[in-house]
Amino acid sequence: MTSPFTRLSCALVAAVTLATAVVGPASAAPEHETSTPDSNSSIISSKTTGDFVSQTQEVDGEIISTLTDKDTGEIADGSSISGASLGESFKSHQSAGGAASADGLGSIAAYTSWRPAGIQGTDVSSNQEFVNWSEDYNAGARFTYVKATESANGWNNRLNQPARGYKSPTFAEQYAGATQVGMIRGAYHFAHPDDTSGAVQADFFVDNGGGWTADGRTLPGMVDLEASAGQPYCYGLTPTQMVTWIRDFSNQYKKRTGRVPAIYTGAYWWNQCTGNSTAFSDHPLHLPAYETLAPNKYPAGWTRYDIWQYSETGPFLKATGGGDSNVYGGTAAQLADLAKNKYYKPLGGTAPAGTPAPAPAPTPGPFKDVASTNQFATEITWAKNKGVLNGWTDGTFRPLNNINRDAMAAAIYRLAGSPAYTAPATSKFTDVKPGQQFFKEIHWAESKGYLKGWNDGTFRATTPIARDATAALLYRTAGSPAYTTPSTSPFTDVSVGQQFYKEMAWLKSTGISTGWNDGTFRELNPTARDAMAAFLHRFDARY
Repeated sequence: MTSPFTRLSCALVAAVTLATAVVGPASAAPEHETSTPDSNSSIISSKTTGDFVSQTQEVDGEIISTLTDKDTGEIADGSSISGASLGESFKSHQSAGGAASADGLGSIAAYTSWRPAGIQGTDVSSNQEFVNWSEDYNAGARFTYVKATESANGWNNRLNQPARGYKSPTFAEQYAGATQVGMIRGAYHFAHPDDTSGAVQADFFVDNGGGWTADGRTLPGMVDLEASAGQPYCYGLTPTQMVTWIRDFSNQYKKRTGRVPAIYTGAYWWNQCTGNSTAFSDHPLHLPAYETLAPNKYPAGWTRYDIWQYSETGPFLKATGGGDSNVYGGTAAQLADLAKNKYYKPLGGTAPAGTPAPAPAPTPGPFKDVASTNQFATEITWAKNKGVLNGWTDGTFRPLNNINRDAMAAAIYRLAGSPAYTAPATSKFTDVKPGQQFFKEIHWAESKGYLKGWNDGTFRATTPIARDATAALLYRTAGSPAYTTPSTSPFTDVSVGQQFYKEMAWLKSTGISTGWNDGTFRELNPTARDAMAAFLHRFDARY
């Protein structure tokens, strides 16, 4: 690997210089927090491991993660301590030209600014000695995976010797940097199925940063399944043994975190090493395919990717010459679901075991604008079925619309059973003409004494009926029953002796109206259609 410092763009040299100057020579203690005198920068987190200092700091408003030599303060070559990185085998195969076609991947090139449509992201390891998180976020990256671990401490039964796990020295600082700028972030584990069991490696991963919480900002931990340098392509395991190892890892990860891990793998490695297993289609898929259009081959079990690693040369991580760049295949809401929902269904897979059954479709309401869960659904359904209150020709009831005096006359007429009645040839009201809508019902209601007009001879048919007038109408329709008015008003906004006091108090005493929770009746408010349905339903039950 070329020295990363020589690959920095001129625009970032100053920032890197400042970052490295701030770090300075570090103490030889295994781990410690470092402070800085520079007023334009502040350290977010810092850790010393061996000869290296991994640090995340805010420099002139930008969040930057660095790996430096603890003695010189210069940017270090992380490849010497990086272990394997995400997609390393796929990238090396492509670069060599030998296995690119076998893996169904396109070609890779120098730094590129091209990106497919979708929600962008990155992935990093200690190979990224310098990460300007603010720059990547401002360029559109909204999520990232950070390498946490590789293999695990334990015993290699195949070789009958100890196995040693790897913990990325830059994990905590890179994770903190991504968090600081607001990215959704997660951790990944580079698997060595030939070393220790899947369960042992899952535990090592979770114990060292690979956990998950449903906070909406944490991606499920991911297991990187691919070939490793110096090892047989499938680690010397048969397909059955490989599937067993992956299941062991997945089960233990789920036991520890409550959800299955994501899987990073290539089509040909997976299909060869697992024998085309479709047993993990309920795990989110992170697919490497360095093409310019779209992936053209998938591992068995998936029909599309959740995350596509489309480039190792940008457009993100530009500060070090371009690095792994990814795109999420769904919507922002689906990406949020991936982060917070343990029952997330992969975009090209199946729902995980235990996924709750979808809620049954709601029972249709009586009208398309009145759901079965509406406060007055029962009463409105009754009014519709009895023919007391009708809807509009478009299928709506318009429950919050006010009910007018002419429609109220029609409702009372229908509630009475639509009795035989011959309307007068000449209207009793100056503003109601023969032949107009509800002419008959208005005159019937007037003849019964249920509705009266004004002193000026008008009826005002299209005026909404107020709640106090509704009380008077229903009291008269009930036959004006004997009722002794209370000396204290049952409503805080209705005074003893005011117009229609007796009728409103009677309405309350019968339970036809309860008023509002604050103790008011709001007598001058117009009566809404849904409330009128409730009044008439209760009235019909009592009278």
